[in-house]
Amino acid sequence: MRAKLSAISVYGLDVEDVIQEMYARILSVPSLDTIRYPRQYAVQTAKSIVIDHVRHSRVISITSSGSLDALDTPVQEANTEERLEFQGEILAVADALAQLPELSREVLILRRMEGLSQKEVAERLKISEKTVEKYMSNGVRLLIKIFGRGGKSRSQTSFKSGEVCIDDGDSKSRD
Repeated sequence: MRAKLSAISVYGLDVEDVIQEMYARILSVPSLDTIRYPRQYAVQTAKSIVIDHVRHSRVISITSSGSLDALDTPVQEANTEERLEFQGEILAVADALAQLPELSREVLILRRMEGLSQKEVAERLKISEKTVEKYMSNGVRLLIKIFGRGGKSRSQTSFKSGEVCIDDGDSKSRD
């Protein structure tokens, strides 16, 4: 692991700090029995630490180079059933996001997928942090209506062609 991390040249990145943080994160897992592939888990944890370091660095050297691909280890391929289930879940999430009001969707994507802070989202969208918070909570509330608290899409038998009725204050027809 040290050799692979040493191959990555990132300003201010100390390999020993990454290794130490990786061990700390692994040991903070409530049950180590839940880790099916320990080596891959360790590599992914190290990747996450490097990405966090780069994202939070105030100054990134122009000479920063290297590739996170150097850390890659073979990952067990999902079987066809797992891939199809995953594709179905991705489509369900994309469909659910498409149903959200535009600003709620944009705030959710910026915060949860791009990892921006509330302040960064507010600056990018030129709105207040309080408004970002409002759109974020509205988006989450609507996603809970769509998926429920379990994360799986609810069956939509009472609406035409799988539509979901979202009451977000706008008067939209279900037709």
